Amino acid sequence: MDCNKPVITRGSETCVLKETVKRKLLITERKILRRIFGPTKDRDGTWKIETNGELNNLIRNKSIINYIKAQRLSWFGHVDRMANDRLVKKLHDWKHIKEDLRIMKINKWPKMQPGLG
Repeated sequence: MDCNKPVITRGSETCVLKETVKRKLLITERKILRRIFGPTKDRDGTWKIETNGELNNLIRNKSIINYIKAQRLSWFGHVDRMANDRLVKKLHDWKHIKEDLRIMKINKWPKMQPGLG
């Protein structure tokens, strides 16, 4: 699975992981792991695929979500060490001014004048 992680997680350090995306990533990871480990043969000669719990034991609970979280922390440390004049650092340190706009009571749309349109 280590060779597939960079392909699957490209750019995930900076994106938001919603629950639906997490679920889809875990499903994809389990599909790949089932292909890698393949079916196992029981003592009675029947073949079975690994359950999710057995897959977690095989990979020692190192899921792709934990990998993305570790990569995100690594990216945060990288951005934190950047020089202050770098654009990424400026965007990281940027403060949202929505509250300031609300205080100033700026209207987003001009009011329609009577007789115009």
